[in-house]
Amino acid sequence: MAQPPNLHFVISAARSGSTWLTTAINHHPEIFATEHRLFGEFCEVWNNNDGTSAPRITFDKYAEAFSVHYFHQAMDLDRPAFVESLQRSFVNFIVGFAIRRTGKSIVLDKITPYPGTSDMVVGKIRSMFPESKIIQLVRDGRDVLTSGTYDWMLKDAQGTARHQFIVKKKRKLLKRFFDDAVIEKWAKNWKETLVSFDAEPADVKVSYEAMKQDLPSQLQIIYHAVGATGDSSVAQQADQATRFEKMTGRQSGDSQSPTAKTRKGVTGDWKHHFTFRDGRIFQQIAGQQLLQYGYESDPYWFKSLPKELDWKNDAGQ
Repeated sequence: MAQPPNLHFVISAARSGSTWLTTAINHHPEIFATEHRLFGEFCEVWNNNDGTSAPRITFDKYAEAFSVHYFHQAMDLDRPAFVESLQRSFVNFIVGFAIRRTGKSIVLDKITPYPGTSDMVVGKIRSMFPESKIIQLVRDGRDVLTSGTYDWMLKDAQGTARHQFIVKKKRKLLKRFFDDAVIEKWAKNWKETLVSFDAEPADVKVSYEAMKQDLPSQLQIIYHAVGATGDSSVAQQADQATRFEKMTGRQSGDSQSPTAKTRKGVTGDWKHHFTFRDGRIFQQIAGQQLLQYGYESDPYWFKSLPKELDWKNDAGQ
C-alpha cells in the first residue's frame, strides 16, 4: 500500500487569522503551509477587490465536472470511484511536488470552507486521510463578521452608502454599520465551521485571541501535532517575522486602510460596530457557539449594546 502523504489541515471560518497563521508556519524549516482548496464541491464566480471577478472552485468539484467526459469505464471504474481515485492521485502529486520544491517534509493545508461545505470538508478529510491531523482555528464570530464586512465592501458594495461612509470618512453619519442580511450570512458561516466539530473534536484547537497573546506557544502546539521539531527559537523567529507592524507597515489598531486585507490586527473590534439589533440577531443565529467557545457567559450580552452607533470620534473604524 502506498504511503499516505504527510499532509495536515488547518480549518477555520474566513477572516479568522488563517493567512497570518499559515505565513508564520512557513517559517518552520520542516513545514510548507499553503492553500489547496481540495474539498467542498463548490464553484461560484466571486468579485475580487480590484473590480475583476474569478471563479472559486474546489478540486473535488472540478474532478466531478472532469469525470463527465472522461472514459473512466475503460478503466473499470464507475464515476464515484474515478473521482476519488483522481482526488487521491492529485493530492499525492501536489504534496510530493511541494516537498520536492521546498525541501520540507510536512505539508499543511489551510482551509476556510465555502458556505454550506464545512461538514463535507471535515468528513472528506477524515475518510480520505485518517492519519492527518486537523487543527481547528477559532476567532470570535463577531470579529469575523466585522472583518468580513470590511473585506466584502470592496467586492460587493462599491458606491453603496456603507462604502461611502467608511472609505470617504463620513462615519459620523452612520447609525448602523451592518444590515440584517450580512449578519445572517457571516454568523451562519462562522457557526457551521464550529458545528462540524461537535460530534468529533479536531486534533488541536488554537484561537486567534491566543495567537495575539502568545503566537510562539500556539505555533509550538501545531509543530508538535504534525510531528515537526518544536524548537522555541523557530517559533519566536516566526512571531517576529509576522508581526502586524512588519507585515503591514502600520501599528496594530491603526485603521488608515479600513478595507485592507490585513485591516487592524486587534481583538474585540466588533464592540465598536454592533448595535443592540445586531447583537440580538447574531445571538439568535450563533449565540450557542459564543457560549460554547467561551466568548460570552451571558446569553443576553447584547442588551448592553447601544441602539445606534456614535462614530463622531471615528472610534468605529
